[in-house]
Amino acid sequence: MKRLPVLLVAMVAAAAQTGCGGTARGDNLPAGAVGSGNVECADGVKETPMPTAFPREVPLPPKAVVTGSEERSGGRQIVTAVAPGTFSDTLRFMQKAYPSAGLTLKEGEVESRDAESNFTGQGLTGRWTLKEISGCHGDTLVTVLVAKA
Repeated sequence: MKRLPVLLVAMVAAAAQTGCGGTARGDNLPAGAVGSGNVECADGVKETPMPTAFPREVPLPPKAVVTGSEERSGGRQIVTAVAPGTFSDTLRFMQKAYPSAGLTLKEGEVESRDAESNFTGQGLTGRWTLKEISGCHGDTLVTVLVAKA
């Protein structure tokens, strides 16, 4: 079962490879992002239900609108959401909420308009990515991939 975390990190890293560009319509989204067609600003995006299998221990930013989800083999769950507010506020939330939920952040990186971090804890392993959505008053695309450790 040691291969799952390595595979999980490799898959999310491949999906999160982006530059610092992008527009409100999402023409520079992470490759393979759930619902990566068009990304709307938080105030106009269509919400989809949070999957019941997504672990409730894994926080999403306040008022984030879930825009897509996917279940993959091995019980992996991916949720994509748009969080209103600035990239900086969303990043601060993620950096505080995950440790508060018993999830240890590691092996991450922060740039001016995107960030990512692996996490483990509560019997889970995963990775979140953030990307500012240009033209949306700083709204942030949030993608979280999680699986049982």
